[in-house]
Amino acid sequence: MARSAQEREASLRASEASPVYDQLGPKVWVFGGLIVLVGLVTTYLIFQGFRSESYIYLAFYSIPANTAISFFPHEPVLIYFGKFANLWLAAAAATVGTVVAGVMDHTVFVPVLNHRAVVAYKKKRLYQRAIDYFLRYPFATLVVTGFTPIPFFPFKFLSFSIHYPLRKYLAALVVARYPRYFLLAWLGAATNIPNWVLFAAFLVLINLWLIKAVPPAIRGLRAGRVQGQSRRAPAAPRASAVRSEKTRIGAVEAGP
Repeated sequence: MARSAQEREASLRASEASPVYDQLGPKVWVFGGLIVLVGLVTTYLIFQGFRSESYIYLAFYSIPANTAISFFPHEPVLIYFGKFANLWLAAAAATVGTVVAGVMDHTVFVPVLNHRAVVAYKKKRLYQRAIDYFLRYPFATLVVTGFTPIPFFPFKFLSFSIHYPLRKYLAALVVARYPRYFLLAWLGAATNIPNWVLFAAFLVLINLWLIKAVPPAIRGLRAGRVQGQSRRAPAAPRASAVRSEKTRIGAVEAGP
């Protein structure tokens, strides 16, 4: 059922009053390092031309394909596995990897998005409007966006920003992703799309992600560098202060 306005307001206040992290604990750094490591290993396997029909590999690949804002697309891989694998087992293996990714995401990004250095974003009007809509149907929103082609990561981060319980988040992932993975695998079994088409789609999706993500990242780094330089640079004296200082010096030199 939809939450009332009073319930949403109470939830939002509880979110704002929830623990704010002054520092990131070792668990955050460990899991964050694992996310990076799994992504690097997956990238290495892809460039090595690694091809596998193992459910274990599918589960492993599904971890970096679902952590943070991943550029590893899962759609071509599920379609490829659907050509030869058991559809139920393929969907189950991918879901297992997705659950592992969900645990890693939740462990890392709940503290990060609620760190004292970044929580100011919760005062932004865009966030306030987004979280108000999200709190009406939080579980259903995660399920719908996790199942459909709607980008999932904004809603994932909204849930992390309000300390959405890990068990409910993982349950939403299973409910949304298992049928999505099954349908993708079924598509591979029903259409028998050539492997070169799947590989081309894989490359196109990665490049589309890079085109969207890299320029904003570069702009952010440049803005941070300029801001850091401006903080280190000594502030220029105001014109009035300079004039008053010259007047004072002139008066001293002139004497009584």
